[in-house]
Amino acid sequence: MADARGAVRAWKRSKDQAEAKARQDADAVEKARDERLRRLDQRMASLNSPGRGERVQALGELVLFQHVLVVQSPSRTRSIALAGMKVRFEPGQKNYSVYCTDADGRVHRAKYPHVPSSPESDEQLFDEDQVRDFAVTIENTVAQENIFRSRLPGQLKEAQSKWEEAQADTSELDAAQERLRKLRQRNGSDPRGEKMEARLAEASRDWERLTGRIPPR
Repeated sequence: MADARGAVRAWKRSKDQAEAKARQDADAVEKARDERLRRLDQRMASLNSPGRGERVQALGELVLFQHVLVVQSPSRTRSIALAGMKVRFEPGQKNYSVYCTDADGRVHRAKYPHVPSSPESDEQLFDEDQVRDFAVTIENTVAQENIFRSRLPGQLKEAQSKWEEAQADTSELDAAQERLRKLRQRNGSDPRGEKMEARLAEASRDWERLTGRIPPR
């Protein structure tokens, strides 16, 4: 009786473990596919809306990011797109100036005083090389942004193509699910299970005849 019961339990355990492993494999393949699609979605979203990007440098009222130049003032903060921007440095008797002309022709002048407005003034003063170097950094960042924008259509097309390819390719997932289906089918029709159950039923009947009680399962 115990041997027959142990054989049935071992068979069921082996069958359940094999099916659980096949199911985990199919779930892992599906999860990996979903993750790839999610990353491609994020890639397309970041290309369509890159935002400010990483902070590059700041000087005075200007804060330079990868994709925009932010102008900060006590009253408001505004962003100027770097694409197509023209930058010019000019010295002056009291201020160094950085002129930023956006792609639409609008000009913003950032002033950097190098002469105090009064002997008692505690305003920040700027060195000429410091301001010139910052203007050069803006120009170089604008050049990088122009390259980024010129490559953007191709990168978007490539990302979209990869997404569509990943969405359409279900071969690995289909194969994993088919392995699980066949395993379940094979286990369900395996004659060994029926034979073991029959032996257990026969042993149970023998045990009941001998003891007069229904054996525990």
